[in-house]
Amino acid sequence: MCTLVVATQVWAAAPLVVAANRDEQLARPAAPPHHWARDDEAEIFAPRDLRAGGTWLGVRGAKLFVGITNRYRGRLEPPAPRSRGELVLDALAAGEVEAAAERISALDPALHNPFHLVIADRQQAHLVWNDGERHHHERLTPGLHVLSERSRGAAPTERDALLRRRLDERLGAAEPGLPQWRALLAEHAVDPMEGPCVHADDRGYGTRCSTVVRMDARGGLGFFHADGRPCVTEYEDLSVEAAGELSRP
Repeated sequence: MCTLVVATQVWAAAPLVVAANRDEQLARPAAPPHHWARDDEAEIFAPRDLRAGGTWLGVRGAKLFVGITNRYRGRLEPPAPRSRGELVLDALAAGEVEAAAERISALDPALHNPFHLVIADRQQAHLVWNDGERHHHERLTPGLHVLSERSRGAAPTERDALLRRRLDERLGAAEPGLPQWRALLAEHAVDPMEGPCVHADDRGYGTRCSTVVRMDARGGLGFFHADGRPCVTEYEDLSVEAAGELSRP
């Protein structure tokens, strides 16, 4: 299902914070975040789907974040010509927010199964989403935004409302620290598919990893990654690696 919580222009010291869980088949192979590049494009820092070759989120230096969720359609989708994970690479390759949003919006909607794609930097955040027939593009207003597989009218969901309640209860004027973000992303629900942290082992499915990305007002980047469910896995601080020197511009 996947979850993205996007805080854009909420805290002066951190104009962009994204907290994300990846939900996927437990057996699907993946590599943890590292520097890599598709073909001759600029390097990014991102995990990698080892089956289809794309990724579900990543950063290009300390300047651009892109993350994706699937979009629910109530039925099993036949494979599209391209993996949705390629869209994250397409957007990061564009180099900046508006160019990335324009690049994705201009693609043939039939190339990918439905999705929600967040493209953001310190100044602005955009959402491009595909409903199965066309692309929609909107600029996210300053504030907190919750996106999951069932957002933007895709299907009824308790998860989005639960996260919004928790954000209202726990997040005040002060920026939360990593423990608060972890508590948010580690919460379970009675229906295992409706909590941010999904446990559906009987279906071979669940939350595979969790990531918090923070871009501060001074140009710094925080990148924290739990290579497992956040309810039982500590975040590793990968900020130095994420913001480190790249071998390609």
